[in-house]
Amino acid sequence: MPSKDAVDVVVIGLGACGGVMLKELAEAGLSVVGLDAGPHYNPKVDFENDEAEMLKLLWSGKRTTSGDNPINPWSGTGIGGGTLVWCGVTPRFHSDDFQIHSVDGVGVDWPIGYDDLEPFYARMERDFGVSGQAGENPYEAPRSGPFPMPPLPFSHQGKLLASGVQKLGGHPMHGPLAIASEPYQGREACINCGFCMQGCRSTAKSTTLVTHVPRAIECGADVISLATAHRVDYDARRNRVTGVTYFDAEGREHQIKARAVVVAAHAIETPRLLLLSSNKAFPDGLANSSGMVGKNFMAHPTCTVTGFFNEPVNAFKGPVMGNVLSQDWYSNDQQRDFARGYTLESFVPGPFFYASNYWNIWGTELKDVIRHYAYAGGWWVCGEGLPNDNNTVTLDHETKDHYGLPVAHLHHQWHENDRKLIRHGGEKAAEVLEAAGAGKVKIGPVSSAHPMGTVRIGNDARTSVLNSYCQSHDIPNLYVTDTSIFPTGGGSNITLTAMTVTLRASEHLKEQLRLSNLN
Repeated sequence: MPSKDAVDVVVIGLGACGGVMLKELAEAGLSVVGLDAGPHYNPKVDFENDEAEMLKLLWSGKRTTSGDNPINPWSGTGIGGGTLVWCGVTPRFHSDDFQIHSVDGVGVDWPIGYDDLEPFYARMERDFGVSGQAGENPYEAPRSGPFPMPPLPFSHQGKLLASGVQKLGGHPMHGPLAIASEPYQGREACINCGFCMQGCRSTAKSTTLVTHVPRAIECGADVISLATAHRVDYDARRNRVTGVTYFDAEGREHQIKARAVVVAAHAIETPRLLLLSSNKAFPDGLANSSGMVGKNFMAHPTCTVTGFFNEPVNAFKGPVMGNVLSQDWYSNDQQRDFARGYTLESFVPGPFFYASNYWNIWGTELKDVIRHYAYAGGWWVCGEGLPNDNNTVTLDHETKDHYGLPVAHLHHQWHENDRKLIRHGGEKAAEVLEAAGAGKVKIGPVSSAHPMGTVRIGNDARTSVLNSYCQSHDIPNLYVTDTSIFPTGGGSNITLTAMTVTLRASEHLKEQLRLSNLN
């Protein structure tokens, strides 16, 4: 088994959060290696404005599912991870999103609050390049400064949808987007091609593939692609992780020794890796004395709502999602029969995704909605799903991947609150479209997005896996920084918050290494 000399840190997974961690550690002068199971793409060469071709960016590894409402939310593969296939929507969480048990009596509270993260939010928006308009959202917590770039202008669809929100007394706003509205730090400005979900051939859409990882490499980080970590190594005598064992593309096993390990492999693959790393000291999974690894698997309940207008809307021109946002139904409302709320985000995807994944309809009816694609304008409803002990990620020992390892098994059912919330969101989105002038409206089926919650942070080691700095309660030199750390998920996109929490965690890890507290 080949072995590298010991480095300071190994980072597993170079998506949104792993990319941030890699850059921060490398810029601090630490020796760091980043592993990713996917390829290291060159957007100018490997990406095409072709929906079918770019399905290669979606995670295709085996997983199994069960439960009353089985789900398998999509995720990206390759250096850049989910940021390769995301739409760049980057709202901040609201203050009460971190305290929903104290404020609304549901879920659990985070061990940190908005004030702990606000300076890191501002720094993350600058580093990643977020466009938007400060002061438009009356529901957002206070900001310490403006967005780094002005917002992308409303498209024709955006103007229509904004008018509908206003007619209902709401507050439409330019969506905060990690998409450059003007040249930014050597990156190109958006050309409104509408292929945000297909990798983005330009550098306009922020991905850690084009932002953080190149900077980390400049600072000396070693990046290994097509490297599948399958065990975090552990020394029981010292109670320390000692490195990572991984398979290369040919299935050969390698080992890297390190002073600390950061797992940022996604809310499904992260608990899988910890469970695969069980040993005599931790028979139920590494760092799992609480039994909480893989518990409280969450996703946002979502649906798409589409209106058909009498004139071409051409929603494919411009950002595919979030050009206009409304959070007027985001906060808890005692007059409703459910807790928490949701965000409306403008959304009509490309024709391939629109036709193949968008509807529970067939035949003549499906042909009709495809025929009217150019006349379609729509919303994506992103609702807050509540944590549930019965929703889990475990190992399926009957189903193996191509390395012979048990795959992740996802067990899931929607909470009754989730069902009521997303039903209300779909009906409200339809009402907004009708107010905007749509002649016919279709509410799509309930779906899911943004997996999270399986290795959550908390102050109590009996009910959480990590402390507020994403450091393992059980093993001091093991950190986890991805969406698995979320105790609750808010009612909007989570990537910016996950990256912001990672930025805060990186400062803690650097200080612990400096003080030699992890040896």
